[in-house]
Amino acid sequence: MLLTFGAATSAAVGARAGEAADLLDGFAAADCSDEGPAWVLYLDIGGEAGSVACGRERRGGLRASADSRFLIASVSKLYLAVALMQLNEAGHLDIDDPAARWLPAGLVEKLGGLLDGVSIANLLTMTSGLPDYLDDAYSQSSIADARAGIAGRDILIKAVTGIAEEPRLFEPGASFDYSNTNYLLAQLVLEKAAGAPMYEVFEDRIFRPAGLTGTRLLGYGIGPAGFVQGFEDFGKGLEPVDAYLTGYGFGDGGLVTTAAEVSGFYKALFEYGVLLSDDSLERLLMDPSGEGYGMGIEIESLAGVGEVLGHSGGDTGFSADIRYVPEHGVTVVYLSALAEDDLSVTWELLEELP
Repeated sequence: MLLTFGAATSAAVGARAGEAADLLDGFAAADCSDEGPAWVLYLDIGGEAGSVACGRERRGGLRASADSRFLIASVSKLYLAVALMQLNEAGHLDIDDPAARWLPAGLVEKLGGLLDGVSIANLLTMTSGLPDYLDDAYSQSSIADARAGIAGRDILIKAVTGIAEEPRLFEPGASFDYSNTNYLLAQLVLEKAAGAPMYEVFEDRIFRPAGLTGTRLLGYGIGPAGFVQGFEDFGKGLEPVDAYLTGYGFGDGGLVTTAAEVSGFYKALFEYGVLLSDDSLERLLMDPSGEGYGMGIEIESLAGVGEVLGHSGGDTGFSADIRYVPEHGVTVVYLSALAEDDLSVTWELLEELP
């Protein structure tokens, strides 16, 4: 178990940081197994950051630490939404453009009427009505394709065309359905408008300005050996998932990073103003469906705390959650190398804060 806290800059903040340290320490004492799958819990209160880490980065390897990197799955969606809003600010596209205008002609033809009336904003707010491409069959075929040397973009397009024969769930803008297909298409839009692959756009427009030196997209400079080993029970007990992560990260959830850098991204976006203008942030946080979802971000509230922004994520062998309270400058991040882990700890911490 690792517990670290910076020096308090004021008596009030120091008291809160000390109380949070006790809270984190108690959580570790109850749930920490130094030989199990890694997890990190990170808490920042007004700039006073602390963390607790547990487990091993890999079986028989180093103990997990605050610097351990995890796959953060759908927590990645906000990064793509921010990059597209940056292109909107720069005039490279209009966020309300028809998505088909920015997609490969062959893909648009294959999807037919599924894309009629679907805007880029519909993709980002999960209001397109497009069915989800992600299922067990896709997971197996994508692994085989990656091992065969098929390019990541081709695997992505194959995944999206897999929904071509499925009906649309509703007319664009009429309702909400959480579909990962939206963010694969959003990635293609981004790459067309920016004239560069997504991992380069992220590096230039998000990672470098926000100071995220340890954040990478899976398959582009980082593979399973470069972050903690995830575990999942496929019916015979927990087993490592490295073999399932030999492919590429896509726009729906492929980033690898640390808990501190997830927090740093949220602070750069919502506190420091280095990624988007106030007008763009306002649009990002609009909830057109009334389902508590903006553009790649969940918008909720907690009694006694106020508005809570964030996102959860789950992938083969990994779970993740971030909750950010803009009114108080509080960020809680939980990253786990265990599939379908309990993510309620982020909310439990928020409820305990003074």
